[in-house]
Amino acid sequence: MKLRRIIFFSYIGVFLLVLLVTKYFLKYMLFEQKTANIVMIVALVITVLLLCLNYLIMKPILKIIIALQITSQKNANGDFTILKEKAFASEIALLLNDYNVMVKQLEQQVVQIKAGEKEKNEIIANLSHDIKTPVASLTAVGQALSDDILDDNEKKYYLQAVLDNCHRIADLSDELAQFVEQESAVIGMCKDEIWLDEVLISVLTAFKGKIDRSQREILVEGTEFLEPIYSNESAIFRILYNVIDNSLKYSQPQTPIKIRVEKQPTYIRISIKDFGQGIAEAELEKIFQRTYRIEKSRNQTTGGNGLGLSIAKKLLENLGGNISVCSKEGEGSTFCIEVPYRV
Repeated sequence: MKLRRIIFFSYIGVFLLVLLVTKYFLKYMLFEQKTANIVMIVALVITVLLLCLNYLIMKPILKIIIALQITSQKNANGDFTILKEKAFASEIALLLNDYNVMVKQLEQQVVQIKAGEKEKNEIIANLSHDIKTPVASLTAVGQALSDDILDDNEKKYYLQAVLDNCHRIADLSDELAQFVEQESAVIGMCKDEIWLDEVLISVLTAFKGKIDRSQREILVEGTEFLEPIYSNESAIFRILYNVIDNSLKYSQPQTPIKIRVEKQPTYIRISIKDFGQGIAEAELEKIFQRTYRIEKSRNQTTGGNGLGLSIAKKLLENLGGNISVCSKEGEGSTFCIEVPYRV
C-alpha cells in the first residue's frame, strides 16, 4: 500500500475514533443534549483542524519521499539525478544534501570505471596487435630457413632478426604482465633492507645485450656513498628498469646514459639522463599518463605502449616516493626518482 493511502486511512481512523470516544463519554455524562451536541461538534472540528494541520506538515515530506523514490530508480538505471527539493526541516535538508553528495560521488566513480575499462581494453588491444608484427616476421624467417635457400651470411642476418623479434615479444609480454599486476595489485609491497647499487647493477645487466648492440656508454656516479634502505626490492627494480628502458628507447645508439645517485636527508635521488629526442614542454604533464603517446610508440623503432612510466609512477607512489622529468626537445630528458629510506 502506498504511503499516501496509509496516511489517508489513518486520518479517517483517527476521526472515527474521536467521534466514537466523544459520543461514548457524552452518553454516560450528565449533559443536556444541546450541550452534548456542542461538545461533540467542537471535538470534531478540533480533530479536523489538527488532521489538516498534520497533513500540511506531512505533505512536503511525502513529496520528498516520492521524489527520492523516483530519483533512486533513475540512479539505479544509470541516469544520475540529484534532488532539487527544498525541505523546511533541518534533518530532511541534511538528508537531501547527503543524498545528492552520494549521487555525485557515485556518478564520478562510474565515469572513472568506464574510462578505466575503455583505456584498459584499448591498451590490451594495442598490445595484442603489436605482438602480431614480430610473430609475422618470425613466421617469414622460419619459412625462409626451412626452405634452405639462404647462404651462411643471410642465415646470420635472419637469426639476428629472430633474436630481435623474440626480444620484442618478450618486451611486449612484460609490459602486459606489468599492466595486469598493477591493475590487480598482485605486486606485494614486502619491505626489506636493500642496496640500491646492487639493484642498479641487476637492472643494467638485464640491458647488457641492448647496450652492447647500441654501443652505448653507461656512466654511473654516486653509488660509493650509498647506505642500505628499507623498501621493496622488486618494485625498485621495476621502477629503474622501466625508466632506463624508456631512456634507451628514446635516445640514439652510441649516445651515453648518465645515472647519478645522491643522498638526501630522507630519501635517495636517482637521476637518469639521456641525450635523445626530448619531450615538448606542453607534453611533460602527460608523460606519466598510462596511454601517453600510445599511437606514436607503436612501431618497431621504439616499441612499447606507454605503460612503463605510468607503472613506475604508481609503484613509487605506493612506496611513498616521487618521479619527475626535466626535458627539452632535441637535448634529451632527465628523470629524477626519489626513494624514501624507509617505507
